[in-house]
Amino acid sequence: MTKQQRLIFWILALLSLTLFGVFIFPNLTGAKDAAMLSAFEHDEFAQYPNVIHMLQQGENFKATLHNFLVYLHYYYGYPFYFFSALAILPVKWILGADWTTHTQVIVAVLRQLINVLPMLVVAFILIRDQFRSRSPWKALLTFLLLMTLPAVVRNDLWWHPDSLLTLFAVLTIFFLVLDNGRFGKFFYLSGVACALAIGAKILGVLFVLTYASVFIYGVITKSISFKKALLSALLFLLVLVGSVVATNPLLLFPIERGEIIAIFKANLSQSSQGFWVAGNGSSGKFNEIVQMIRDYYGGILLFLAALATTVFGLFRKANRLKYLIILTWVLGFMGYFVVFAATLRPHYFIPAVLPLYATLLDWVPDDLKTSFSLRGTKSKWIAPLLNLAIVLMMLITTGINTIQTAVAIQGTSQREATSPSLAMFQIFKTDYLPRLPQNTPLLIYRDWRAYVADNPHWRVIYNWNLATYDYINENQPDFLFIEYENAYYFADASKLDIALDKDAMQQMYDFYSDALHEDIAGYKLLYKDSFGYIFVSDSLFKDYYVK
Repeated sequence: MTKQQRLIFWILALLSLTLFGVFIFPNLTGAKDAAMLSAFEHDEFAQYPNVIHMLQQGENFKATLHNFLVYLHYYYGYPFYFFSALAILPVKWILGADWTTHTQVIVAVLRQLINVLPMLVVAFILIRDQFRSRSPWKALLTFLLLMTLPAVVRNDLWWHPDSLLTLFAVLTIFFLVLDNGRFGKFFYLSGVACALAIGAKILGVLFVLTYASVFIYGVITKSISFKKALLSALLFLLVLVGSVVATNPLLLFPIERGEIIAIFKANLSQSSQGFWVAGNGSSGKFNEIVQMIRDYYGGILLFLAALATTVFGLFRKANRLKYLIILTWVLGFMGYFVVFAATLRPHYFIPAVLPLYATLLDWVPDDLKTSFSLRGTKSKWIAPLLNLAIVLMMLITTGINTIQTAVAIQGTSQREATSPSLAMFQIFKTDYLPRLPQNTPLLIYRDWRAYVADNPHWRVIYNWNLATYDYINENQPDFLFIEYENAYYFADASKLDIALDKDAMQQMYDFYSDALHEDIAGYKLLYKDSFGYIFVSDSLFKDYYVK
């Protein structure tokens, strides 16, 4: 390494350690018990029991292996749960028999090792060529930009498959670029990485456009004959399918395979149609995507500059295939959401945007100052000015994003103290619970994000499809913790006409419209605030809460 490269290396190493360490503080919050996960990150709450189940000791080795393989939550693939289980296996060994009571530590380890660490690895893969060039300062600037994007920072503050999807997608691109159209070992290694991307989150299948383009490019440039391309494609499919099955072994078992396929179809339907109402009751998807890029990916100008840099690379012979690979991945991946997806969330575009942004400095010369020539014509100033504009844009965006990152980390670190859901439960605990006889057995229903702490004398029920009168009458809870957002959303009569399941929506409308009007049959309103409502059964109200 040159002197400048060594300096940049140590700066990058220090920055990586600092970032990893800083995220520990917010990632220790919001997880004092499993119920608290639901109040802050609903997806984490759904995933958590399953990764714990994977490491439960069975009656014998076969039962233990069954627990580890049959992870039960097939909304995401086995690689996500496999690496998650491996991440917390040392925690189990260190903490001993009561390890499952340490939810806060377990979840922090999952957030750090499954989200923060893979994203750092992604950044290092993407800046590899810039670091090895004569201008390693580009690697530092690109690293800072990528790691401070609001979408990336938000994704580092929870435990979810998207960092692994991004890592495996970037590895797929990396191996394809290394192969450089030779269709050798790196090409087939890209198939293994692609299989892991598919396994972690099914969106890895969107590489289909990229692989088709690579084969077509190879035939057109005569780097491979048509006959050899067909044979290579067949061998690649064997590697890909074999790797998908190997990294998702439950596909070999008929019952589990049927469940996985059924959930995949349901996910595809929800993604394309919406959850409760058609298109999630929204229109103007293009405007929504533009706003998302503005808010979470550095702005439209930065995005268009990266897109232009990649397109420009197609017209240069050197590394043309690299830009073809990145561009087709971006178009295939983001095109799916533009055309088919009804649901959009900020982290969805990370696997495509990061490789795209890593090209921003590719055409910037090593020394911006010497690229300006006082004796040149006006046209010769255009490229240097554009390069300077890109560098300044990246610096300004990184500066703004760094401030936003600090705010996000601080806000997340304080979320337990500022949570309205936790505050509502605390009021219940201090103002209303003492009126009941001590250790009274209670059955409590709570909405998704309504927090109710664990208590050995309580049974807390929770319905993924939320509440209806049929559900409440069947279970007869003593208390209801209802979110205002749910009451407001489902009490909207206009949603009945565009509901995907009109009967189910009608039942939810009947219940939540009554909750919004503070008049649930069989219950009295005990407390309300900006977060939600606490209702108590008529019998308990009469016995303990009538003044």
